[in-house]
Amino acid sequence: MQLKRRGKIREKLGALSASLIAASVAAHVERADAQSADLYYKYDKRNDDFGPGIAYSQLDAALLVYSEEGGRITALEPTLNLAVHGPKDQLLTLELTADAVSGATPNGAVRADVLQTFVTPVKTEGSSYSVTGASGGSTIIHVPGQPAIRQYTVAAGQLPVDKGFEDHRGAINLSYSQPWGWFSQFGAGAGYSMESDYSSITGNVHAAKTFNGNNTTVSLSLNTEYDISSPYGGVPTPLAVIDGAWKSPKSKSKTQLGLVFGLTEVMTRNWLMQLNYAYDNQSGYQNDPYRILSVVDPSSGEPNQYLYENRPNKRVSHSVFWDNKLAFGPTITDLSLRYFTDSWGITSKTAEFSERVDLGSRFYVEPSVRWYQQSAANFFHYYLVGGQSVPDYASSDIRLGKFTSMTYGAKVGVALTGRTELYVRGGYYVQTGNGHPADAIGQLKNQDLFSGTKALFAFVGYTWDFH
Repeated sequence: MQLKRRGKIREKLGALSASLIAASVAAHVERADAQSADLYYKYDKRNDDFGPGIAYSQLDAALLVYSEEGGRITALEPTLNLAVHGPKDQLLTLELTADAVSGATPNGAVRADVLQTFVTPVKTEGSSYSVTGASGGSTIIHVPGQPAIRQYTVAAGQLPVDKGFEDHRGAINLSYSQPWGWFSQFGAGAGYSMESDYSSITGNVHAAKTFNGNNTTVSLSLNTEYDISSPYGGVPTPLAVIDGAWKSPKSKSKTQLGLVFGLTEVMTRNWLMQLNYAYDNQSGYQNDPYRILSVVDPSSGEPNQYLYENRPNKRVSHSVFWDNKLAFGPTITDLSLRYFTDSWGITSKTAEFSERVDLGSRFYVEPSVRWYQQSAANFFHYYLVGGQSVPDYASSDIRLGKFTSMTYGAKVGVALTGRTELYVRGGYYVQTGNGHPADAIGQLKNQDLFSGTKALFAFVGYTWDFH
């Protein structure tokens, strides 16, 4: 995972690859839909057995620590969630999140057997200060009568990374639901997040209906999002040669509309099944304003210049998620599959397996493994070739390329009291891909063009039910 400074840190921290977003949606629907199942109570162990008609609250505090191999990205994300349950199945939730991310992130250029030099605008327009040093890896250059620019170099054979990456985000989300007329649950939610160069407003309306003796639940969630990207240096002209000048306009926006239709079925007392379909339509500015591509010599493969990327301003996606929870004695098996496709030509498949094992009345362990594979977007290129026509759309972002990832993890939890729980989860994430394509040119045949990552992550959390 490459935590690029294009905003939406929450997506990058919350999803160790592109498909974890679906799992998050599925978990939310499961909480709303499966409350009548014996298996749900056994699996969730939330200790919310205050009795019917009793109002209570739950406070959940957690901290995520994330670190990529090779001194790339490190991140910290504390989260605080308060859920207030009313006596008539009302539910009010408030979530606060903060992120701090820093490190080095690939800029999109290919490796080369010569020293490479890159320029970007400085963070403050018109500034003329200087920053040097081995840790910073960059220098501010000020020529009289011209705007200052930031310049950094990458040694021969090294992956081009920008070491000047640092950002913070704050976010708030609020939602409310309750039984209403024919609906078992009906509600709405809204959220806002702010980064130094990105802001986002979200909203949703959701409804669920339970029938068939509380064994079947259908649900529908409609969501919308409005994002504003305000990159340092302004919005670059797509596929233009990179430079350090400030650009106009200074910001661009994107809108998103989507829905999730869900079916949850209690198959038996020991089997809970869930099936979701998700549709998403994004329109507007989709580029990563800090991402570039190398244009290489058609014979030697040496980079001659660097261009800003360009992506289509429209993206439509469909996905299907299928999840099964099975209880066998002291264990709960969770197996899920997901298929995703979009209008950019990307298709992905995900399989995830976890096994929760109770160790007595207070402790449990839950090992897990997750496999993910995706195809490349139809405009993905490791590089462009000089002398050839420049395509309308092109990006070297490996998140749009073909790769496979594996996530290995384990969770350990302990009930401190009848209403409190402490849990710790750790994991290892690795991406693999083809860094030596058969059509590589010149010196690129000897370079590893795949810029995927390996990362360690850990969660620690505390849950308290009270009334």
